[in-house]
Amino acid sequence: MTATQPSSAADQEPATASRGAEPAAAHRSVLSRALLRQELTLVLVIIAIGAAAFTRNPEFLSGHNVLELFRSSVIYFVMACGAAMLSIGGGLDFSVGGVFTLGALSTSLLLVRDVPWPLAVLFGVAVGALVGIVNHLIITYWHVPPIIATLGTFFVLLGVNAEVSQGDDVLPLPDSFTKLGQGNVLGVPNVVLYAVVVGVVCWFVLERTRFGVNVRALGGNRQAAVQNGLRVVRLNLALYAIAGATGSLAGIIYTARVGAGQVQAGGATTTLNVVTAVLIGGVSLFGGLGTITGVAFGALLLSTVDNALIVAQVPPAYNNIIVGAILIGAVGIDHLRRKRLYRRG
Repeated sequence: MTATQPSSAADQEPATASRGAEPAAAHRSVLSRALLRQELTLVLVIIAIGAAAFTRNPEFLSGHNVLELFRSSVIYFVMACGAAMLSIGGGLDFSVGGVFTLGALSTSLLLVRDVPWPLAVLFGVAVGALVGIVNHLIITYWHVPPIIATLGTFFVLLGVNAEVSQGDDVLPLPDSFTKLGQGNVLGVPNVVLYAVVVGVVCWFVLERTRFGVNVRALGGNRQAAVQNGLRVVRLNLALYAIAGATGSLAGIIYTARVGAGQVQAGGATTTLNVVTAVLIGGVSLFGGLGTITGVAFGALLLSTVDNALIVAQVPPAYNNIIVGAILIGAVGIDHLRRKRLYRRG
């Protein structure tokens, strides 16, 4: 008995350490399963809507319509990538619909003046990032709540967009630019490939870099992030700039696709759809939680609903009803999810 006691005591120490590690591991496991279920649920909903539409009209699953479905989700997804990163970091941006139009018009105005398209595109993206920086400055130094600050910016941009375009669409645009949005590679539309690139970059930044870790820490607990030495102001600045840049980039991609800088593009409907895609995709309204893959499925779900109703010849009014119901459900699920994940806190 005495001879065996040392080995038993030695065995107790790692067991204690293991028990101490179990809660953290279990918490991470619960978080991963919750995020996975969110994305799986979206996939099942998309399949269900697609099946219902197919029974009404088999054309829903035709190759042409499926490509159109992905093509129409591109704009929302590109905008939602930056908006999602901002929301995960605890921010909010309701100006993206105005930024979308400003990026499109800024780029188009340079293109019709024979500025090479790479420079025009860079300028348009920079303009969007600048709007994001302005939002950050208003929120940080004037202490205006994000929803009020970005809504105010949105209305300012409506006036700016009308003024710079004089109320008219900007065209004709050079073929070298429109081919970027209207071409394809092996049958896959260019705009879909652009969205994949943006999504992969944002996923990598959020999931595989120190910046992404800091973003989640900031959104999860801002006070703790400050106490741990995170440069919160600088991090917020980067997030608002990214949200503005992706909003503007989406407007540029749309412009290349339709071949004109449209002053009526974007607006309040686009803003609400982007916010809806972000929330449906599992990004928490209160920060800290969310994935880029979830946002991709959220954008695809919005596109599927819209496309299915058109193919099934259902009145367009039902689109708003369905999207509104899905949005309410997504926010309710977010509340329950956070309550479950942090009930021990």
